[in-house]
Amino acid sequence: MRQRLLLIVLVVFSTSAVSQVPVGKWRDHFAYRRANYSTIGANRVYAAASNGVFWYNPASGHTGKLSTVNGLSDVGITAIEYSVGYNMLAVGYENGNIDLVFDEQRVVNLPFVMQKQIQGSKRINHFYFDKQGQILVSTGFGIVVINIDKREIRDTYYIAPGGADCWVHETIEFENKIFAATSVGVLSAQIDNPMLIHYANWSQEQGLPADSEFLSLALFKDKLFAVQSPGGSVPDALWAFDGITWVESITGFLQIRNISANSNHLLVTSRQGILLYTNFPAAYTLINQYNDQESFSPNFAAIDEVGNLIIADNSNGLVYGKPGSWTHHRPNGPDEDRSYFVMPTAEDVYVLAGARTDVWGNRFFPLMFHRLSNNQWRTTANHNFFDAVRITQSLSNFNEYYVSSWGHGVVVYRDGQVVDNYTPENSSLQTILPGAYCRVGGVVFDTKGNMWVSNAGVPNPISVRLADGTWKSFPYESVISSQRQSDIFLSPSGDLWVILPSGGGLFVLDPGDNPGLMESHRARKPSLIAPDGEGLPSDILSLAFDREGFLWVGTTEGVLVSYNPHRVMEPAEFAIQRVRVPDELDGFAAFLLQSQTITTIAVDGGNRKWFGTQRSGVYLQSADGSQQLQHFTRDNSPLPSNTIEHIGIHPVTGEVFFATDRGLISFRGDATEPSDKFEKVYAFPNPVRPDFHGPITITGLVENTNVKITDIAGNLVYEVTSHGGQATWDGRNFNGIRVSTGVYLFFCSDSSGTETVVGKILFIK
Repeated sequence: MRQRLLLIVLVVFSTSAVSQVPVGKWRDHFAYRRANYSTIGANRVYAAASNGVFWYNPASGHTGKLSTVNGLSDVGITAIEYSVGYNMLAVGYENGNIDLVFDEQRVVNLPFVMQKQIQGSKRINHFYFDKQGQILVSTGFGIVVINIDKREIRDTYYIAPGGADCWVHETIEFENKIFAATSVGVLSAQIDNPMLIHYANWSQEQGLPADSEFLSLALFKDKLFAVQSPGGSVPDALWAFDGITWVESITGFLQIRNISANSNHLLVTSRQGILLYTNFPAAYTLINQYNDQESFSPNFAAIDEVGNLIIADNSNGLVYGKPGSWTHHRPNGPDEDRSYFVMPTAEDVYVLAGARTDVWGNRFFPLMFHRLSNNQWRTTANHNFFDAVRITQSLSNFNEYYVSSWGHGVVVYRDGQVVDNYTPENSSLQTILPGAYCRVGGVVFDTKGNMWVSNAGVPNPISVRLADGTWKSFPYESVISSQRQSDIFLSPSGDLWVILPSGGGLFVLDPGDNPGLMESHRARKPSLIAPDGEGLPSDILSLAFDREGFLWVGTTEGVLVSYNPHRVMEPAEFAIQRVRVPDELDGFAAFLLQSQTITTIAVDGGNRKWFGTQRSGVYLQSADGSQQLQHFTRDNSPLPSNTIEHIGIHPVTGEVFFATDRGLISFRGDATEPSDKFEKVYAFPNPVRPDFHGPITITGLVENTNVKITDIAGNLVYEVTSHGGQATWDGRNFNGIRVSTGVYLFFCSDSSGTETVVGKILFIK
């Protein structure tokens, strides 16, 4: 009977469970559209984009990916190669790091090249598996030999004349010699020479142009092929070597990306086309289009034994098949890894792919934003505008968004289409110079529906579009006294705060009862001085208001806080200061992140602070800032970079999105925005299966909900207070012991004890 009850509960819970990213887990949102390299595995074909490897199984039709979230140790992939004998995928990176992926799941990291104390590039360019259980690794300085079984470097060959560094593109073995395509020609040496570490044992191949760059090597029907790149407008040349003589052939391609071969085919890959040879040089096929794609831009190609091409394409990801029967494969993700600003809404997540230069000039990137909706990414690009820096949702239409452009004013999107563009021609906005220099740092709506705009470098740097549609601008240039303006924020008390980067500090505007009249305003550029008279850093990059109305400011020297920002117009009352945190030595104190440049601040549903930094990743601090709860970096997390451009937190799920200079990634936090009352309260995962050991999450709560977990007999097992609208349980009792199989009840009550809700969790040990 008890088993029957558990089965019924299991069915009910299984059908009602909501699919969620588990709390404490990461998701990558990298771009896989631009595939750069491809290789053939035992039963899969692989392609690599900059931040991850993805695969396709032709027999099953299944696809998958590898990134820093599920095993890879780095980003910036520059080479992949598969060894069937070792059932191993080698992955190389631009910084010299190497991963060996065994059995398609176990990753062994070899950081030895990356850690070498050398000048110049450590970039991994190519892997060649020899017959002695070694990998010849072509790098930006020479050749590194890795012993696969011992997972260690056996030798390093500096092969250029004089033992200098040289760029080695590819390495291959032929006729008992090692051949290397390098920036100074094709160099070779006898395989059995015991002194390959000495440059004098490497020589230029006779019969080839001296000191010319060679890019790629391949073996086909007892011949060695090499690609020469003369540069400029001269087409690349294909050379064939029979062991005695080098013979040149002209393909007509200006830039050959790579050559590869199997026993029956030779591929010559360029952006202009792919030459498929079955008998060089007579019999070939030219491939220069796909059957269902306008773009054709291969970066790399390989071919399997039955004649299917595996093409890493610059626009289409992994292209597999033959002429007339191509298939296209890539994981869902944005079209670009550029991520500058992220805005999660209750329904979707928007990411801008814009940017400014370090000196606040233009990058001239086309206006582009990525939208995550129903777990699917879609990218929208518009080449009529450039350098999108902020996006703001309309108060009246959840499908309408205002994009701040660093040059083209404000671009209005509704239902994914441009419906307006506010510029000096149709609004009060101004431009620095004639043309596309109407630089908008940000847009914000006040509670009355007025839209305020920060307009940098002009005499009237603050504009407003009133709720009736009329525009006004105000000559606050002398007060602001800065050519650089960033974002604009609305405080809980109704004041407008503008960041003035590069030492300008802050500008604050109280619009009063009649925002369209300057006489109604109060404006001030507050002095940044601590209560004890100490001058505070004025180079500000970010700010945020927390759930208590306190102001948190990110500077190039840590964090500032004001506990009374609503008194900013009263100089004698307004106070701002550094945040003191306990130091390691008793009796001493330090200041919060005082050695860090704080690029962005986000406040989660539990009022905790997420600080993104310029070089040190992300910090999560307690609500008052005094306690460090997390510190994520490239070294201890899947973050692709320690440079954080922006942080956005999903209000419903608590997922924290990090826009970095190397792409977008997210972490499922344990705090969500609290509800006003208990509604849609549920636990996930539910049921909790034996192989699940993460936190069990109860969501849909009000702020500071007390959650008691009991067994079916009413015995208290665990108790916790929610972070915002969410609480977590690790599946253990107060003694740290994992609970037994059974149904557990969770009792939730608000802080006053007047509102309650009860739910069930099925736990299977």
